[in-house]
Amino acid sequence: MILIVNKMYPPEIGGVEVVTKVVADTLSEKGHKVVVLTFNRENKFVEEKIGNVDVLRLPSIFVKNSIRISPVYGKIFRELVGTAEKVIFNFPSGFPELFAKLYEKIPVRKICFYHADVVRYGAVGWLYNKFLVQRFLRGMDVIIASSPNIVKTSKFLKRYEDKVKVIPLFVDVSHFYPRDPQIVREKLIPLFGKKPRKIVMYVGRLSKYKGLEYLINAMSFLDEKYGLVLIGEGPMKEKLLSVVRRSKLEDRVLFLKHVPYEELPYYYSAADVFVLPSISRAEAFGLVVLEAMACGTPVITTELGTGTSYHNVHGKTGLVVPPRDSKKIASAVEEICEGDWKNTHKLVITARVKDFSLERFKNSIMEVLER
Repeated sequence: MILIVNKMYPPEIGGVEVVTKVVADTLSEKGHKVVVLTFNRENKFVEEKIGNVDVLRLPSIFVKNSIRISPVYGKIFRELVGTAEKVIFNFPSGFPELFAKLYEKIPVRKICFYHADVVRYGAVGWLYNKFLVQRFLRGMDVIIASSPNIVKTSKFLKRYEDKVKVIPLFVDVSHFYPRDPQIVREKLIPLFGKKPRKIVMYVGRLSKYKGLEYLINAMSFLDEKYGLVLIGEGPMKEKLLSVVRRSKLEDRVLFLKHVPYEELPYYYSAADVFVLPSISRAEAFGLVVLEAMACGTPVITTELGTGTSYHNVHGKTGLVVPPRDSKKIASAVEEICEGDWKNTHKLVITARVKDFSLERFKNSIMEVLER
């Protein structure tokens, strides 16, 4: 049995959750029994089967954003690890890292997917980084990072380069590929107060580290022919709505709830440019960028020293700008849209995506896990 630990698991939405499910399904397809140990939103234990994967959702007595605490985690983990041949951790998960001392003692192969540095949460985050992270990583046999960029720039990963394996994340090109842009444009454009000729798009959680206020403010530096579509939900929504009102951009900024997975390629294809304006290293990769690129849409990302400037090649697949700079975002949007990158760069953009195929990711993961 292979045990996988993560703070959340689908149908909950998030890039880490997508990766975790792909890993669990891949192992299951290869004949392994897979158990996912995760945390419920409620103080209730749920045991279910998703595909061929057993999912145990532990009761949570504390839930705030992505942090979840369950008093039975240690007990259930000990019971499960007794029959496990490998344990796969997803870092950061928050509460599970508190049990780093326990992990040092278990005589099974321990593999960690290192998704991001922890750069928030004030004094709690500082204590977490100082006293838990090093001990947790020291106890791992293999650490998997999503890009060479984050290995070079993370003060934590630098210390463990001898056991770090870089496996870039993926996009399923059998699902994400260019579709007819007019199918969704005809739905979106009438929803604006001022009908745009160019559509700027973001897809993902409305979280603080995403830097969405800078993207909204960038609209003030752009001609009225540009409209912004923000797709997703999250704790920053009300604040972002107030930014829109304060900037008098109500007619040019459109908020949409999560779009069903099967419809996402049509939305990416409808955009003239996709923007991921993240402002902190909590954004370690950005799967949505690859999804947009696979649909032939040029992208704008920020330079964070992580994967956001790894998949997006500046000047070829899109542009990389400094974080927290609305003027630079606006300038990049203009350069891409006025240069008609959607047509002139499409072949370069979709060719780059081949380096991040789902099959390549699965093969690389199995090489590490079956070693």
